[in-house]
Amino acid sequence: MRTIRPTLLIKELLSQAKADIPTMVWGASGIGKSEIIQQVAKELNASYYDIRCNLYDPVDVRGGLKVERQSDGTYKTKYGIPEDWPDSNSQGTLVLNLEELNASPKATMNAFLQLVLDRRIGIYKLPKNTIIYACGNQAKDRAAVQAMPDPLKRRFAHYCLEPNIDDTSAHFVNKGVDPSIIAFLRYRPEALHDYSTEQEANPSPRAWMYLNKKLPFLADEYYGCASIVGDGAAGEFISFRQIYKDLPDIDSIINNPSTSKVPESMNLLYAVSAALASRANKANFKNVCKYAKRLPAEFQVLLMKDAVGANDDITDTPEYETWINDNIDVLL
Repeated sequence: MRTIRPTLLIKELLSQAKADIPTMVWGASGIGKSEIIQQVAKELNASYYDIRCNLYDPVDVRGGLKVERQSDGTYKTKYGIPEDWPDSNSQGTLVLNLEELNASPKATMNAFLQLVLDRRIGIYKLPKNTIIYACGNQAKDRAAVQAMPDPLKRRFAHYCLEPNIDDTSAHFVNKGVDPSIIAFLRYRPEALHDYSTEQEANPSPRAWMYLNKKLPFLADEYYGCASIVGDGAAGEFISFRQIYKDLPDIDSIINNPSTSKVPESMNLLYAVSAALASRANKANFKNVCKYAKRLPAEFQVLLMKDAVGANDDITDTPEYETWINDNIDVLL
């Protein structure tokens, strides 16, 4: 299956929602499948329901049985409605995300057949405006997954997500991730996601977000980093951070864009570009752009991509429009 980058996947999921087509997102662990679906729910202003399919037995999907005495003295069994399902009478838009669908037993996957196709199971009906998504790993990801029954597979449209350094950098800038992480990943994009069966910890977008949370509380720099992103990525990142400490003062660059020194080393150029992108806003963009024009063309492009990814108000400034016109040959 051809892979898709995160920004395009978001657009596709929104279009699938309009078409009312259940959609399955495949991809390795830790690359943002669930977060993207949550972002889509937010853009749709929809309530979000997360169903962890691998925790369900088939009867949990259908609902438990209870015995009821009838007026004629006979007894009937009746299915209950699982409390995890949305209220059938809900009026707003809902997103139902079937997480880890293919990590559940095959009998459980089969129990979801009617829900996905007919939007009901037994007497229970999904609310009218429910959008169905699902997530799962592939066998090549070394995850504990089952082959999805073909009838269930055919009830979905399918996309295979792959990490993308431009999309991830912009997302990280928007989330306030430490600029040293963004700069390092720009410098070593292969370290964004690098799975190895020989390591317990591996770099992934999720792992780098975890490391961002850990950085202020490191007891031992190497062990703290390696426990999250693995030995190789940790060693490279720590070495990069030593260089990053020599970074010129970013406030000084923004305040004095014409006279501040432009670094000569590639490492520092990545670092300065990431740091400026994380600080750029509509108020200071004139000065940021003035300094950016002194950078090599490829670093100008990196800075602008990440800055716009974090704050698209920048695109309304005359400086940005001028920069686009001046660099159209580089962008193409």
